[in-house]
This record gives sequence, C-alpha cells and structure tokens, in this order.
Amino acid sequence: MARIPYASRDAAPAADQALFDRLEALRGKPVENIFLAIANAPALCEGVLAMAMSLRHSTILDRQLRELAVLTVGLETSAEYEVAHHWNSAVKAGVTREKLERLHDFEDAPVFSDQERVVMRVARAVTRDGRLDDDLWQQLCAVLDEPQRLELVLTIAWYNCVVRILLPLEIDIEDWFRRL
Repeated sequence: MARIPYASRDAAPAADQALFDRLEALRGKPVENIFLAIANAPALCEGVLAMAMSLRHSTILDRQLRELAVLTVGLETSAEYEVAHHWNSAVKAGVTREKLERLHDFEDAPVFSDQERVVMRVARAVTRDGRLDDDLWQQLCAVLDEPQRLELVLTIAWYNCVVRILLPLEIDIEDWFRRL
C-alpha cells in the first residue's frame, strides 16, 4: 500500500481540475498511480509531467534503446512498478520478447546488439555509481552521436529520479494494469 494517498479528481479543489484534465489527456485514463501520488503536489506534478512527456515525445533517441535503458534502471533498483510499465512500453516500441526475457544477462545474451549492450551498460553504471568511466564513455561515443548521448543521459537520470519516487512511497501497480 502506498505511503501517501492517490489524489483524485473528485477530492481535488476546483483550481486543480485542469491538472487532472492534462494527466488524462497526456497519460491516458485511468492515470497511473505514480502521477496520482505526485498530483498531491499539483505544481510539482506539472513539472514532472512536462519532463516525462518531453522525454517520451521530443527526443531522437531510438525508442527501443530508450526502453532498454529504462528497464535497466528499473532492474538495477528492483523497481517492480518501473519494470512492469516499461516492459509494456518496450513491447510497443518493438523490443522482442526474447530480449526482454534476457535483460538480466544482457552482457552474454546473443540477442542484443553491441549498441544495445553499451546503452544498457551506461544505464547500469549511472544507476549504480552516478558516473561513467572514460572507457564506457568512449564506447557510448562509438555507438551514439552527441544529441543521442545527451538524451540517453537525461533519460537515465530521469528514470533514476522516478524510481526514487516509486520506491520510498511504495507506489502500487494499478489494479487495471496488465503486462503485455
């Protein structure tokens, strides 16, 4: 059970109704529990929503690479909610089930490309240590151009922030959620 209540449109003051309209328009209906928890701080929720949607819709980084990075963050932090939701996002982005089932051993699984392995190594290193050594940075430079590298680092940083909201607040996976 979550450590804070999930906000609801019915209990929200009139001044915050527009937030629920935006959440439903941008995230879908029903709205995910993480956003309902953050909606208890409407001004902050607006910022979280803007960043989440920017990373999802305003980047050039390949969607499959993004989802592999996010899933790596979720696995490294044991964030079940993040892994479940981004498993579905990865399926929708075209990541094969074989790859999804081999995420834990991506270094040895032949189903991953060198580029995918580097992206996942970067996500693992940033999640564990908050930094990259020069060798791993050079590996990244060899597989992604500068704008993609920046977007990858921002994505990894963002989802590390997300799991650090999910985990201490013990956000529940929604009753309506189904893994693809």
